[in-house]
Amino acid sequence: MKSAAIVAAFVLMAITGIAQKYVPGNSTLNGKVMFGYQGWQATPNDGSNNNVWRHYFGGKTPDAQHADFDVWPDMREYPADVTEATNMHYPDGSPAKLYSAYKYGAVDLHFKWMMEHELDGVFEQRFISDIRGAGGRRHFNQVVRNVQKASEKYQRVYCMMYDISGAGPNWKKDLIADWMFLVDSLNVTKGKSYLHHNGKPLLAIWGLGFDHTTPFASTAQADSLLDWFHKNAPKKYQATIMGGINDTWLKHTDDWKAVYNKMDIISPWAVGRFGDTNGADRFRDRAIMPDKAYCDAHEIAYMPVIFPGFSWYNLQHGKSRFNQIPRNGGEFYWHQSYNVLNAGVKMVYIAMYDEVDEGTAMYKAAPTAAQRPADEKFLSLDQDGLILPSDWYLQLAEATSNILRGKAKNSLQLPLGLKK
Repeated sequence: MKSAAIVAAFVLMAITGIAQKYVPGNSTLNGKVMFGYQGWQATPNDGSNNNVWRHYFGGKTPDAQHADFDVWPDMREYPADVTEATNMHYPDGSPAKLYSAYKYGAVDLHFKWMMEHELDGVFEQRFISDIRGAGGRRHFNQVVRNVQKASEKYQRVYCMMYDISGAGPNWKKDLIADWMFLVDSLNVTKGKSYLHHNGKPLLAIWGLGFDHTTPFASTAQADSLLDWFHKNAPKKYQATIMGGINDTWLKHTDDWKAVYNKMDIISPWAVGRFGDTNGADRFRDRAIMPDKAYCDAHEIAYMPVIFPGFSWYNLQHGKSRFNQIPRNGGEFYWHQSYNVLNAGVKMVYIAMYDEVDEGTAMYKAAPTAAQRPADEKFLSLDQDGLILPSDWYLQLAEATSNILRGKAKNSLQLPLGLKK
């Protein structure tokens, strides 16, 4: 009798026409490499009636002068009906287009890439501040539907991740109300691709204990919120909680430490905390090793964050250095991957899958200058002088996953067999 995994692989091949060996289970976060997934990109005529270039351009003029993002996606595989032309052009004179995550076809393609590279899935980002307005809520509710459909089609996993940045004093009330909506109206936890851990649906809450959130999110509120999710809420709303917290959490006050101790999984933020491989090693010694030791001693799961590089020149309107943290052909990412896997972690969070604003996107990006607008400040993968395929960082994420699953040995050298 075939195992469930083999049967699932045959089903997936029948649906997609692509042979697939690995299908992640949805019962645990252990052994998984997960991406953050923003899904916030929108174009004016995507059908949402929002008429915005969400997270692309500050205003309605789609040109480089109004751009709010740095990494140019590789647009060659997107269906025509999910894209819209900007005012810019590629070097060959053709119009430079961008996609909307409101359109299912864009999200479908993203999950197809995950399947092709045997990647587990995503934390779907949901900013409390974004879903308060009618337009934002309309967009992000549709993205949830898109992720539900695509994750089930390609047999990947996902769970929700709330970000409380900028949420203000009503953050707790709004978060609980929205979670109840997702459970009751969109049935997220009933889907076969929704990720569980420790016997309950997994929910991530990012931003507790940061300097920019503590003015409105107190320890008392955070503590009572965790109690609600763990035991006080009706059973259908209860969840296992992963906390996205600051990398300095071990030095926080005792009342915050008590909150962190109630979290089921701790994931300290790392993006921008260092800018080269030497910095990554210092971060390993300062944060990763003591964080893991504390979590092991307190029986809390530990999920470190790694990232490929960083650049938010356009988002900061030229006030930040372009290509601020260079990727160096994947060497920067791989050094971090080696460090966390060498530390013996059971799970890894890669920031991010589609975050083009801050230059941390891991999905297919423009491989060369020929695939991005001519003579403009956008990153392509050849920025550091190497010619790489557009899926290079998906290949690296797959290599990280294979090591975590015990299919390959960890090495400080970029994995052999990857094709540049």
